[in-house]
Amino acid sequence: MNTQPAVLLYNFNDPDRLRLIRRYLNRQKVKTRIVSTPEFLHPLGYLFELPGFQSSPQFNLGANFTDEMLVLKDFSSEQMDSFLAFFHENQIPSVALKAMLTPVTQHWSSLQLHDELSKEHKLMHK
Repeated sequence: MNTQPAVLLYNFNDPDRLRLIRRYLNRQKVKTRIVSTPEFLHPLGYLFELPGFQSSPQFNLGANFTDEMLVLKDFSSEQMDSFLAFFHENQIPSVALKAMLTPVTQHWSSLQLHDELSKEHKLMHK
């Protein structure tokens, strides 16, 4: 089983910010994938290239989000702490919507995860 840490990156439109984040992840030997809008309906397990997952046969006809989002896979708690500290130490604004891949969310599309994270974020910041 592939347990190399990996991350999906969504909507990182600032090229300097993206470059800093990708450089950090590369140094940490974390596999990165930038997810584009046409891929938002595929299961997260497929985007992470997990065995047994297929692409979605549906076309994304406008379902979209524009805020940044991170999905992390196989990060240890030390790796997670280090990654979050990297943002703080380099004065890079943190990413509001972030999640770890779970046995449940690996079956979700990026849109489903984004909707769920957005709801949680709004509840936590009321």
